[in-house]
Parts: sequence; structure tokens; C-alpha cells
Amino acid sequence: MRDHDEPAPRPRPWRGHLEARVDGITSAVLVFPLLLVYQLGILTGRGQNGVDILTRSLVAVAERDLSNYLAIMAAMLAVYAATLVLLARRGRFHPRAFAPALAESAVYALSMGTLILFVMDQLLGVTPGLSLGGNAGVDVLVISAGAGFHEELIFRVGIMGGCAWLLTGITGPRRAWLGALVISSLVFALAHHLGPSGEPLRWAPLVYRTLAGVFFALVYQIRGFAVAAWTHALYDVYVLSLA
Repeated sequence: MRDHDEPAPRPRPWRGHLEARVDGITSAVLVFPLLLVYQLGILTGRGQNGVDILTRSLVAVAERDLSNYLAIMAAMLAVYAATLVLLARRGRFHPRAFAPALAESAVYALSMGTLILFVMDQLLGVTPGLSLGGNAGVDVLVISAGAGFHEELIFRVGIMGGCAWLLTGITGPRRAWLGALVISSLVFALAHHLGPSGEPLRWAPLVYRTLAGVFFALVYQIRGFAVAAWTHALYDVYVLSLA
């Protein structure tokens, strides 16, 4: 038994992070910076993410007034800071947890494109030919943050999680999860080709984005929402910076 005068052992964020899937509370804390960067970044005229369903509600609550909107952002930041303090006091979260989460996500982000291109080239004999557009500087950060947060929230947490829940009673949990992975990945890919700003529907980009959806879905299922969101965001930063 540890003596009361002996200092408590310091948390080991790297080992603790990798021991299990990141839980919902920790994920919410880890992804908030992505949300904040995006919500403030779009005020400078950067394009709104295609599946962003949150900003419209925030603008409505702010009554389309910039001062009100900024006040909401400040309130969200204050609640976030208070939550960090409360979780730290209860031993549920430590700021050092950001480092292993970002490092793990960066490894996935850098390896993802190479892995998918290898599969497409060696097994399918096609190259993606994605239309990335010209983006630089702050644009890249805002677009990437929005994609990481909103697209993972919609396609993985919402669509994949919802499909898995609906299919479980029909197929059993394993087949339900596999079916949800396939459905959410296809919807994710098709979403990039829909609407007035969507790309023309072509086979190679569709395959690439479907495989990317599978990759993100696996990261989400195995490692949690935060790692999936940061992997997506860092991957987009990497790709858009090279475009």
C-alpha cells in the first residue's frame, strides 16, 4: 500500500492512450480545438464544410450578429477550459494527452494516402486524379479542421454508428459493423460528388475516397472519434499543402 506522504504516480499519457479506444469524453475534449479553428476560420470567408450542420444553428442562435456569434464562441471556450480543469482534478484527463493523440493521428495521416495509392495501383490499376483546388495558408487549416470534425461526426459517428445500431438486430453485431462500414464509406465518397460544388463523378476518385472512408472508419472503430477526426484533419492539411 502506498504511504499517504508518498506523491501520487505521474500519469503516463502515451501508454494510457494506446491501451484502449479513446472514450467519448476524452474525444470531445481532444477535438474541440478543431471545432474552434473551423468556427472562427469561416468568419474570414473560408468555405463552409458541405456536411456542417452546426454553424447554421449557431448563426441562428446568434441572430446573424457577429458580436453575438463571437460571444457564443467565447462562452464555448470558457466552458471548455472549465471542463479541462474539472476533468484534470478528477483524474479523467490531462493536457499531456494531446501529444500522443496527435502523434498517433499524424502517423495514420501520413501513411494513409500511400497505402491507398498502393492498393489502387497494384490491385485496381487506377490512379485517383483528385480535384483538390488551390488552397494555401489559413484556408488549408480551416478546411482541414472542418473536414476532420464535421465529416467524421456525420459519416462515422452518425451514419456508421446509426447503421450499425439498425443492422445489429438483423445481422448480429459483427456483420452489422461490417455493413455499416461499407455503407458509410460509400456515402462518404459519394458526398464529394454531389451538389453544385461537387466533383464530376469519376471512377478513380470515387474508389479512392471510398477506401479513404474505410480507413477512417477503421480508425474510428478501433481508436475512437478523436483519433479519426485528427487523422482526417492532418491528412487534409498534408494533401492540400501539396496541391
